[in-house]
Amino acid sequence: EHGDHGEHGPHDGMVEHFSGSDGKEAGHVELKLHDDKGDLELWIATDEGITKPFDLPIDATITVTFHDKNKSVTLAARNKDKNEDEDGAANNRNGQTNYFIFPGDTGADASWLMGKDFAAKVSISFAKGDATYSTEQFELVPHTHSEHGHDHK
Repeated sequence: EHGDHGEHGPHDGMVEHFSGSDGKEAGHVELKLHDDKGDLELWIATDEGITKPFDLPIDATITVTFHDKNKSVTLAARNKDKNEDEDGAANNRNGQTNYFIFPGDTGADASWLMGKDFAAKVSISFAKGDATYSTEQFELVPHTHSEHGHDHK
């Protein structure tokens, strides 16, 4: 383990701070990769505990760049109605949200993200109004779903 990296957030994702284009820290993201489906969930917050939403317009998109795989994916709101997360919690507040997913219903191929052994150097970027925000590169590893009763060989 790397000590100050790989912190897990309230949704079992990886928490990383992000900064504005001015270099000032602006908040934290929690990025969760599900090993079984290769899908990504992302929450954006002003605090490290991911309890205070950092809201973007519901039609905003988030770019996750996989630096060592020469790929990037676009995360978007699940829907414009409730934009519920995988636990069923609604995340739409007056047309704004802090919750984004990939692939959602885009039909994009997420199979390359699947598997317990996946690891990649990623960074996250997004815009809000005229401001742009991004994280440093950090290592993304999946949240594995078969911890119960299935020992790793």
